Amino acid sequence: MRSQKGFTFIEVLTVLSIIALATIGSLALRDWAVGNSRVSEAKNQVITIQSGAQLWRPRTGDLTGISMTAMSSIAAVPEVWGSGTGINPWGGDIAVSVDGADTSRYVITVSGIGQAAEGARLAHDFTEYAVDSSFSGGTLTLKFQG
Repeated sequence: MRSQKGFTFIEVLTVLSIIALATIGSLALRDWAVGNSRVSEAKNQVITIQSGAQLWRPRTGDLTGISMTAMSSIAAVPEVWGSGTGINPWGGDIAVSVDGADTSRYVITVSGIGQAAEGARLAHDFTEYAVDSSFSGGTLTLKFQG
């Protein structure tokens, strides 16, 4: 009998299957981590805007005229944010406006959220802190008391 060297087809197939499963698992984990990063960055942006609104707010408590541009112009939020165009982690816009029903409240709108699960998570995360928190059609809407 002759001695043969090398791997059998089954052994090679098994190793390739293990590599494929590990690759798929790591890609799924990477997507989850990227999603968490976007959600975390968006939360930080909203918190920065909340702080900026407190700095911008007049003593009367009337928030008429609040906007990203108005807050950027006095450095209440980072000046590079300007009007809020294309600054959120998904590449969409962030807008701030006064609540039409109550001028002592302001509304933060984060648009262009490409992942519905991430937007729903953000809305859920702010339910305890916002007067109203909702996500629909790629847009997160948060209403806060000034």
